[in-house]
Amino acid sequence: MSSKIKNVFVFALIVLSAYAGASRGQGSHNPSRFTYVRLYCTPEGDTHFQDVTVELREMNFAPPAAPIYIGGDVPASSVFFGGFDAAWGAHDLETRLNHPAPATQFGVVLRGVFSITTTDGETRRFRPGDVFRVEDTSPCKGHITVVGDQPGMLMFAR
Repeated sequence: MSSKIKNVFVFALIVLSAYAGASRGQGSHNPSRFTYVRLYCTPEGDTHFQDVTVELREMNFAPPAAPIYIGGDVPASSVFFGGFDAAWGAHDLETRLNHPAPATQFGVVLRGVFSITTTDGETRRFRPGDVFRVEDTSPCKGHITVVGDQPGMLMFAR
């Protein structure tokens, strides 16, 4: 991925996360820290959540604009969008059908509400602006994703 596209994606993650936290009154308003949720897999194949905080460093990112905080330099080769029907995955939750992620990737909620359940039974809800990273690829047991009562849209970065 070109440096310019990567920089735009990192900037979008920072802006969306800051907006989401501020709009719901959650987290710190400190622009030098960014927290996202990581969904990871244990050696036994079970999935769990972890909150990850990235320290950002003030830098001249796009002169002559004022400096901004940058960090969490994670390589990505593609960014794409996924549209989900309302209640997508509800049947999977009823039948406890877990699925692994197709690849390690970040997800950014653009529209709708997404609930993700791990194999240990913890469920977290993600709303517009929330960022998460799924790392539970095969042979991991995976997770269950359910979309709320309105269609949802995610941006993925791998």
